[in-house]
Amino acid sequence: MKTLKKTHTGIFRDGGAGAFSKRRFRDRRKKLMAKEGQLMAITGVPYGPGGKTTWSYAYSPTYQEPAFMHLTGINQNNVILLLDPSSKVSNEILFVDSKDRVMEFWEGVRFGVGDDQSLKEVRSVTGIQDVRDINEFKDVLKERFMKQKKKTIGTLWLEGIRKGKTVSITTDHNFDFKKKLEGWLRSWKAPKDALKNIMKNHFELRLPLDKYDIANARKAQDITNGGYKVMLKNFRDFKNECQVQGFLEGQMLMNTPFGLSYPSIVASGVNATVLHYTKNDDEFSKNEMMLIDFGVRWMTMHADITRTFPVSGRFNPMQKILYEIVLKAQVAVEKNARAGVKMDELNTVCWGKVNDGLERDFKSLGGKFKLQYNGRPHGVGHLMGEQEHDGDPFRNYLQQPMQPGWMISNEPGLYGEFRLRLNGKNYDEKIGIRIEDNLVITATGCMNLSSKIPKTVKQIEKLMTNR
Repeated sequence: MKTLKKTHTGIFRDGGAGAFSKRRFRDRRKKLMAKEGQLMAITGVPYGPGGKTTWSYAYSPTYQEPAFMHLTGINQNNVILLLDPSSKVSNEILFVDSKDRVMEFWEGVRFGVGDDQSLKEVRSVTGIQDVRDINEFKDVLKERFMKQKKKTIGTLWLEGIRKGKTVSITTDHNFDFKKKLEGWLRSWKAPKDALKNIMKNHFELRLPLDKYDIANARKAQDITNGGYKVMLKNFRDFKNECQVQGFLEGQMLMNTPFGLSYPSIVASGVNATVLHYTKNDDEFSKNEMMLIDFGVRWMTMHADITRTFPVSGRFNPMQKILYEIVLKAQVAVEKNARAGVKMDELNTVCWGKVNDGLERDFKSLGGKFKLQYNGRPHGVGHLMGEQEHDGDPFRNYLQQPMQPGWMISNEPGLYGEFRLRLNGKNYDEKIGIRIEDNLVITATGCMNLSSKIPKTVKQIEKLMTNR
């Protein structure tokens, strides 16, 4: 049993469900087949890190198409899943490469056909009994398609509406797979509209998190929280952004084998006004503020957290006023987040609160400011799940009522130049502030999975000034 665990932790994610994982993934596939009612082919990522651009090799413990991971738990490239709800004998087939012991010597264990032990193992851990060579996929698909009364094939590609037009993501492996299927269908004399997109139904089933997903997301938050607290306690030892990043990520990565959610943003002073700053190598002064955007994965769930704090360990009066304007907006969004509310409605709450706060709490004191944006700098949040930014990449979901189980980020921000004279002292800074938590939507409100990660002025200052 111990050997089996060592063998498969890299290529199979049980989602924390243990022995129940086979039924969990099988239930997901059954629900998708019931919703679609047609033959479907879903591809995994066909290549690993560096497989397409050989000069760009990036390490990632989880490297799989999220849809494929959601339906199978398999973390292995060059795999295809065929779902055939019309078949009473074999309605799910997994296609994988041949077993290659030489490649495994270099890169580790992979499921593969042509090896009885490997076939036994892939069937045992995934629950998929029909496992075949990926080179047979085209012929099997054609045979199944020709037998169908409903002459369609469903697959996944990413599309949405922009400026009233349907547009697709054309640069990823899903679109490449779509084009390949279209070519085959033309050669089989299929109807012109035979290929159907399963994106809508798939996301409807995937986006509401189950109890295992929520537990995994909580675990990711706990690890992220632990690294952040230790980093704040030791912050006086750091001289530049690189040291902060190295220490923080090291603390977090010691506690998860699943890697970072994304490359960390560690931005001091004016750098914090660059939304996706990743240079992370500047020195900082004690008078500046620092913004960090960071988090880790647990299984396939993510933490996506942003915190902003003073390098000195104590907010100056202007920093505190501006920080609390953003914090009040974040609290207001959390109070309004519940099933049935649209994320665009949360945007209205958020940026109205920020702008009102600037007028009431800053400008009224004689403060002057110049923002780096008009209206709002970015959305207040995005969907989260199998991907750190999940759901429709064009974010048409912003106009849809949120559903119970959705996980969203809550991240108001403020970026610009600010001046204030207070108690005989002048303050003049270019500041970026963002505070981000992760919320799970419920019927009556939301659960803040990030509530333990310090963010009040009092909490931050206590951690930074008391070792």
